[in-house]
Amino acid sequence: MTSRVLVLALLAASLGGCVVGPDYQRPDTPVPAAWKQAPPATAPIPDAWWNLFGDDDLDRHVTATLAANQDLAGALARFDQSRALLGVARADEFPDVSFAPAYSRGRTSGTVANRFPYLETTVWQAPVEVAYEVDLWGRVRRSVEAAGADLQGSADAIAAVRLSLAASTVSTYLSLRSSDREIDVLARTVGLREDELSLADRRARAGVVGDLDVLRARAELSQTRADLADARRRRDNLEHALAVLEARNAADFTVAPIAWTPHVPEVPAGLPSTLLERRPDVASDERALAAASARIGVARAAFFPSVSLTAAGGLASGRLGDFTSSDSQVWSIGPIVHLPIFEGGRNRSRLEAAEAAYRGAEAKWRQTGITAFREVQDALADTTWLRERGAALDDTVDASTAAAKLSRSRYDRGLAGYFEVVDSERQALGTQRAVIENDQQRLLAAVSLIKALGGGWKEGDAVPRQPDTTASASP
Repeated sequence: MTSRVLVLALLAASLGGCVVGPDYQRPDTPVPAAWKQAPPATAPIPDAWWNLFGDDDLDRHVTATLAANQDLAGALARFDQSRALLGVARADEFPDVSFAPAYSRGRTSGTVANRFPYLETTVWQAPVEVAYEVDLWGRVRRSVEAAGADLQGSADAIAAVRLSLAASTVSTYLSLRSSDREIDVLARTVGLREDELSLADRRARAGVVGDLDVLRARAELSQTRADLADARRRRDNLEHALAVLEARNAADFTVAPIAWTPHVPEVPAGLPSTLLERRPDVASDERALAAASARIGVARAAFFPSVSLTAAGGLASGRLGDFTSSDSQVWSIGPIVHLPIFEGGRNRSRLEAAEAAYRGAEAKWRQTGITAFREVQDALADTTWLRERGAALDDTVDASTAAAKLSRSRYDRGLAGYFEVVDSERQALGTQRAVIENDQQRLLAAVSLIKALGGGWKEGDAVPRQPDTTASASP
């Protein structure tokens, strides 16, 4: 009897090579032949891409964010969860072995038809049980495949969060430094406006000019002070945002203003055909698609018979003293076959759900890819046209500054009214602020392009280390 059971088990195991369900292949997607406005450079983006901006303070802030940010800590926790779930799935590849000792004492009823009324029994048991599901149709293998794809996807999701956090930190820092430039210009302008008001007031008391010039000078001073207060407000908000990125308390976080000159790096766009392999969010969605494909196989395997091999052996005795006797040995062995005859449509519904989940994952992956191409193209367009706008604004600053000096000279010689001075100086200040804003937009466009290109990440990169949630790097 035992030999026949073993033969049946070997035969069932030999059938374990059959795997139902689709074998995953990444779907094709249209790829543009070339970028619009793409620079000719194709060098790879470095892993620490923020070094391209040439700012040591920026490097420290990004390092602090990647060491302590809680969004990244959460992504790494989800990776650990996926790794544990892969271990759960792989456990089904091995037999379950359990030891279940038990003691029971019972008595039969004397008021029912029993051959031995009032029978009292005592049983001591110490069985070892073994159970193993033969993976005839690949249910276990498809489950492991799906869990493995989930693990890879969670690793790519870590890289996506890391890239997003680095980009947010760089953008926030660059915007803050641009605010420093604007505040410096406005503060110096406030000083000039105060001198102008003092001069207009003296000239009005001397009867050289009327009170209208004084009122206009006072209005320009108040407006410039208002603009300065608004610039400082925006800087404070950027400072607070940077604190949150670095997992710091905004009330205890300060970034000292510095004299700062922007450096806009040239970002190599590379080839469009490689973009889908350079974006961690695209890779994460593609791994989710692979996992959904494998789960179709898990759902299909439920339509076929399943075979489990079971065995048990141990000791059972009515008296503890006879427990180790050879006559107390018990054992059993045999297969259990489950034939799904009627499930009320459960298996069909699970298969339909798995197929729908695959279609949803495919749509999400395709949309992420389309969005990726659009983001790169937007950033390239911004880089190109903001560069041209900056060149035109530089000429405007030169002209407006010269016009303001000329108007001031004409006013001092009595050849022009104060309204001309106010208008020309207001235009000069506006063009200076426009240059600062355009430089900021160019910097942010470079960050957007780097992020859209994947930020130096590539498929197969190692998972970043677990952040230190106690880190508190000082700016």
